[in-house]
Amino acid sequence: MSLLEVKNLTYIYGKGTPFEMRALDGVSLSVEKGEIVALIGHTGSGKSTLIQHLNALLKPHSGQVLFMGKDINADKALTRSVRFQVGLCFQYPEYQLFESTVYRDIAFGPTNMGLKEDEVRAAVSEAAAFVGLKEDYFEKSPFDLSGGEKRRVAVAGVMAMRPEVLILDEPTAGLDPNGRRVILSLIRNYCTQTGKTVIIVSHSMDDVASLASRIIVMNRGKIAMDGSVEQVFLRSAELTKMGLNIPQVTQILLELKKRGYAVNSSVFTLEGARRELLRVLKEGGGAK
Repeated sequence: MSLLEVKNLTYIYGKGTPFEMRALDGVSLSVEKGEIVALIGHTGSGKSTLIQHLNALLKPHSGQVLFMGKDINADKALTRSVRFQVGLCFQYPEYQLFESTVYRDIAFGPTNMGLKEDEVRAAVSEAAAFVGLKEDYFEKSPFDLSGGEKRRVAVAGVMAMRPEVLILDEPTAGLDPNGRRVILSLIRNYCTQTGKTVIIVSHSMDDVASLASRIIVMNRGKIAMDGSVEQVFLRSAELTKMGLNIPQVTQILLELKKRGYAVNSSVFTLEGARRELLRVLKEGGGAK
């Protein structure tokens, strides 16, 4: 039994009106415990609509979403429970901060779960540690923090509910390069330490290549590809037709290969490219 499963999911915006649009069209997929899955696709491909179905913010017009084998829309009690088990952090989540202190913001979810005060504090401390925030921050106003720190507070607020699945919509959007590296490192460490499942929605192919173990490509409301990072990025021509790119380092290696350098272009991360270029230099694989 998969942790999270989508069966023949269809959703239509403006159903029954002249503006009817089929955002999801018979989508089926499954996600296993411990996976880091990247969901990519051009604007309007159905990504955001899909993730809002995964914790019942939207209900399908047909099809099912199953969490641990149970239809999450079967009854209100189950739906409420799943919203804590499948945590969704929207794009630019720092704009959704509203409490007077960092502690209260992170504690909002656990408190609404009905946890006792000591359990809430433990959950807040754990989540803050995952995102690299010391307890010195707890009594600060979240509005006095930097953009990257606000992002970490917002992510911690979802982590504090200890969801089985953490969904992050564009987690590095708007951050500078250092902020991006920090967030990606924190997500990676979170997965390693907890064994939880993470789904990220991203337009950054470099982020996807450095973090994900699997990529699902959405196009026109359907799943166009589903495979490992290598399996998906090797289909660069098809991705380009869908308005998507491959990682920048891969583009550079492909260009070097065109110019006669004996490089392996099936490399998708900066560290992998560094090792490949060092190998070529050591072996004397210059342009011919």
